[in-house]
Amino acid sequence: MFSFGGKKKNALGLDISDVSLKLFEFEKNQSNFRVQAYSDEIIPKELISADSIKDPKGLTRLIKKAISMPKFGKVTTPYVVASIPETKCFVRVIQMPAVSMDEAKEAIPWEAEAYIPMPIGQVYLDWVVLPSHSVPGALGQQDKMTVLITAAPKDYVDDFTRILKEAQLQPIALEIESQATARSLVSRLEETVLILDINTLRTSFIVYDEDTLQFTSSIPIAGNVFTESVAKALGINSDEAEKIKRKNGLDESKDNGAVKRALSPVFNNLVSEVKNIIRFYEEHSTATSKVSRILLSGGSSKLKHLPSFLAEKLAQDTGGDHPLRSLPGIKVELGNPWVKVLKKRQVPPLSREDSLSYATAIGLALREEDR
Repeated sequence: MFSFGGKKKNALGLDISDVSLKLFEFEKNQSNFRVQAYSDEIIPKELISADSIKDPKGLTRLIKKAISMPKFGKVTTPYVVASIPETKCFVRVIQMPAVSMDEAKEAIPWEAEAYIPMPIGQVYLDWVVLPSHSVPGALGQQDKMTVLITAAPKDYVDDFTRILKEAQLQPIALEIESQATARSLVSRLEETVLILDINTLRTSFIVYDEDTLQFTSSIPIAGNVFTESVAKALGINSDEAEKIKRKNGLDESKDNGAVKRALSPVFNNLVSEVKNIIRFYEEHSTATSKVSRILLSGGSSKLKHLPSFLAEKLAQDTGGDHPLRSLPGIKVELGNPWVKVLKKRQVPPLSREDSLSYATAIGLALREEDR
């Protein structure tokens, strides 16, 4: 979304959140990718809060540091594809009467205005007509066409673009985090995938189907909440809880399963949200396929034994006043950000677990190649 120019063969992927800045660059030689550079910087609290940039000059300096002193390699391009936080974007798949592409340029903004919770003049709007195999009358037919619309506030986009330019970067596109994450993780197009992007402050739910983003949502149940739950249950401080959480994970044999017991109520809530998301999508989507696989991504998805634990919870009926059905057939696994990049015999410079923190940055770096 929000492309600023022509195609550039080599571009940085820059993923900025409230807590970290991650940068990735690939070099492509014929059909082979090589990691050119990557960087990871902690963002001080005074720079960004609640996805709002509080100190533009400080963020500019941090971007320059990540570029000049990467953790690996050397940055070779000024072109950048950067992420926009989910909270700053609106994404919706809509259906509307089928029109020609020339007519769509006028019609889609009018249709989008009914779905965007901001005045259309205050947002940048991007859209793409999707191939719809399940809806009669896709583009070129006579009934309906399916359109993915994305919108972001002009003031945020303008300020962010200005910061990138002040850091001596040339933005060629801004893209919603979920789109980039899905690009790096999803290679099989014949199935419906739910991505759980579990980071420090929030978990994003990303439904990817028919080769496109279909639905996004997020909740504040993530790494910090995991750590706080362990600290409270064990009567220790946050630093100690973080260490124990990373060391023991959900292993019942460690400390008599203390961490698993502390985290079980939190994950019960997370699993309920997952079931609600799946139910909502399957009830409201025009697609006939169902979610068959859940991919875990983000730095907090590296919790030991998390895939098997979530699969076990999903297979159970949820009790209470509003019970949710069990989902025993869904596979849960760690995502693989290298699935589109490296051939089977190639060894990535980062382990699969460590690279999960870079999934969005990797997806951003692959955008121009994907186009």
